[in-house]
Amino acid sequence: MRENPLYHSLIEHANDIVMVLDTTPLEEGGPLIVYVNPMFETLMGYRKEDVIGQSAAMLNGPETDRHARYKIRKALREGNEIRTEIVNYTRDGDPLWLDINLFPLHDKQGKVEYFAAIERDLTEQKRMQARLEKMATIDPLTELPNRQHILKLARREFARSQRYHRPFSILMIDIDHFKNINDEHGHAGGDLVLRELGKLCSMELRDPDVLGRLGGEEFVLLLPDTPKSNAVYVAERIRQRLMDSLIQVDKKSIRVTASIGVAALDSKDEEFANMLDRADTAMYEAKQAGRNQVKIAA
Repeated sequence: MRENPLYHSLIEHANDIVMVLDTTPLEEGGPLIVYVNPMFETLMGYRKEDVIGQSAAMLNGPETDRHARYKIRKALREGNEIRTEIVNYTRDGDPLWLDINLFPLHDKQGKVEYFAAIERDLTEQKRMQARLEKMATIDPLTELPNRQHILKLARREFARSQRYHRPFSILMIDIDHFKNINDEHGHAGGDLVLRELGKLCSMELRDPDVLGRLGGEEFVLLLPDTPKSNAVYVAERIRQRLMDSLIQVDKKSIRVTASIGVAALDSKDEEFANMLDRADTAMYEAKQAGRNQVKIAA
């Protein structure tokens, strides 16, 4: 590869990865790496001697997006420029998110002679984005969907079930005598019970089911494609599991029960809030009937 001293100096001192590939066809294992700058060595952990002459595909791994790979391969075949994001892997096997700008380099006759890639490390930015998304959607205590997120998912499922005339049920789950737990074991003990309840309930869920914390000691369970009779069965299994389980709090074993209200999608429901209100009413009926019970909404 021909080098211009000025350009070479700029590339060598760049804060982004610069990589140059030849035009070996994909079918023959190409394109092959012909140059990497020092930042490539710093971020990827490879020495240039390790990668020169190797296929750029050596940097891919289990989290490398297939669609991004397809777009890059298509651009290479057609000799086009492309900008996308992709996950590549360091020599130690750590994933790196990269913003990649790949473009052809032409000779004087206009023929593609090389491909150049300028890649910016987005890993920390992606991690921060993931942390912010988690903070916005996950209850930090139970690590379940928080109120805002579970209600968003519920409204989406409500609309889908209405549109396609599919069954949809929900459970409102409220821990019995939770104030007494807090009074006797403190807020740390109460927090532990909340976390354990989430874990115990989750043991009864299918993949499509979603359990979220509405706040305090109240949880809601979304049961897509589930008619009322099946929802009652799930509610009874959860109630029984809670009653049969002992939770260790302050070196003491305590038994926690819950009152559960069940509501199934009805033709009269205009929005998810109608279902939630009915499930909430049924849950309070379970409380009034002596707790540790399942009640079905009218």
